Amino acid sequence: MSRNTIQTDELKRLITHYQIRDSVIKTGLDKETREKILRRASFIGQEVYYYKKTDRLMPLARKTILQADSNGIDLPSGCVWWAGSLSHARGRIGRSWWAPEGGLYLCLALYPSLFPENWSFYNLGVGVAISQVLREKGVSAKIRWINDILIEDRKIAGILTEAVRTTNSGQTYLLFGIGINANIKTFPENLASATSLAITTDKYWATIELAAQILARIGWIFGLIHQWESDCLNAEPGCLPQNPVIREWNLLNDTLGRRVIYGLNAELNPEFEALAQELAPDGSLILTLDNGEEIKVDSGEIRYTEA
Repeated sequence: MSRNTIQTDELKRLITHYQIRDSVIKTGLDKETREKILRRASFIGQEVYYYKKTDRLMPLARKTILQADSNGIDLPSGCVWWAGSLSHARGRIGRSWWAPEGGLYLCLALYPSLFPENWSFYNLGVGVAISQVLREKGVSAKIRWINDILIEDRKIAGILTEAVRTTNSGQTYLLFGIGINANIKTFPENLASATSLAITTDKYWATIELAAQILARIGWIFGLIHQWESDCLNAEPGCLPQNPVIREWNLLNDTLGRRVIYGLNAELNPEFEALAQELAPDGSLILTLDNGEEIKVDSGEIRYTEA
């Protein structure tokens, strides 16, 4: 049995283990609801592709999906691509992402079954899942809108979301690229503001365990979103249930109440400075300008004005 097969089988086993654990330890839900959410979450990790080293994961995922479609096959939702290091990783707007050995690099493919107007909650949910898992391990992770994970204003993880539409079946998949600085001890000068779990905690992190816990939690969060949407459809007018992703994001963010610089590329082309006011019900960010005008943004990025 190859090392790749051993790695993928172990990750699948651990994902299932943590999915069951999460369904047991979550309080405030009756048994029937927990079982519904667990069933909705169980698709995560049905297929796992492991690479000790590769260029980039999201193009690999896209290629796999399109090749399957050309053969008349729909790739199952929940497939995971996992790498030990990436030689040409990319972040938002084509920025290079330093991804040496010691980090955790994942790509998750999802066939979205929420109404399209609710797809943004998948993206927010991935950030919530990562932050929850890290905080349960004693790391004070916070979310910077949209989906940067910070520790004391230093970036420790990033999430990139893309969509791919198949030619034959016409299905749309959402791809979530996840990069976490796990056991990286040093960074290049241009990444002086970054940090890692190893630096923060002064210990080694088992990346396969961390990957399994995060993927299992993502599945649980996605299950909660689906349950929320179902409850909304059955709710009386004016009595809609609280969105669980919005609730958790509000608890885990360090963006609201801070002055920010906004732009599609906030570093090179900042557009304006504002106060981050609140997260809107649709997941977009409401910014208040100095003249009191409110602007709602659902894409782009922010940087904090504080040094």
